Amino acid sequence: MAGMLTKTEFKSNKNNLSFHNTIKTQQALIADEPATRITKGDRIMAKQRGHLRGASCLTCQLRQCNEWRVLNEEETRLLAHHRKSRDYRAGESIFSVGEPSHGVYCIVSGAVAIRKSDAEGNVVPIRISYPGDILGYRSLLLNAHRRYHSEALSPSRLCFIDKPTVKMLLDHNPALGQQFLQRIANDLSDAHDHLVRNATLSNRGKFVHLLLALMNRHGCTATDGSRFMELPLSRRDLASMIGARHETLSRIIGRLEEDGLARFSGRTVHLTRPHSLLQEVRQPSPLD
Repeated sequence: MAGMLTKTEFKSNKNNLSFHNTIKTQQALIADEPATRITKGDRIMAKQRGHLRGASCLTCQLRQCNEWRVLNEEETRLLAHHRKSRDYRAGESIFSVGEPSHGVYCIVSGAVAIRKSDAEGNVVPIRISYPGDILGYRSLLLNAHRRYHSEALSPSRLCFIDKPTVKMLLDHNPALGQQFLQRIANDLSDAHDHLVRNATLSNRGKFVHLLLALMNRHGCTATDGSRFMELPLSRRDLASMIGARHETLSRIIGRLEEDGLARFSGRTVHLTRPHSLLQEVRQPSPLD
């Protein structure tokens, strides 16, 4: 009959109504006050003081650079209401291998090392994540336990979004799921590039590539074109990331200094001729 909904349409409308009611409920709880008691003046003052839940998510520049950018304003308010922000000290653990996945983390500031245990039981870094990156989404989508360990490399702030909220947003906005699928595809492409570098570059080439990548994130340029940075990782961690022994890395560093390409002092690195180093990784080099 005209005007009647099919079972599928009814279910869809019911889900949308449920989502809309959830949004209204969350908005009513802003600042822990009933909606009827929040005046326009209260909202303006609360927003100016940063007390409105979700104000940071709605105005966050990082959101435009990650998967959350496909959310509409209503969905973003739900995300904002449930997110919990926390500061981490350098070296502090965020999550560990084997823990259940209760949600995802979005990096607001700082840097986070993603680590995995090697065959000898050593926890080695495999990636560094930066502001805008979302951590833990694969284990959440797989409904699996954490496969990696993560720790703050520097004082960092992260926002945690619980699993039910992420699931609700995925159900309500299919574009969000597509964004996470795109991220997985990009991660696979990066992993393939990493395998190619391991197969074609010498240990020196792999270290130079890593240095240049870290310099792009952590470095600054001097007036003469040389570049400086404070390494975010120890030399032992750097050696692990290129699959070399600590002694091998020490020899590579010595050769780079002898060649006049770089100077090392503790964690401070000065690349005196960065363009020459870039040429090394662009051209095939013999294996060690």
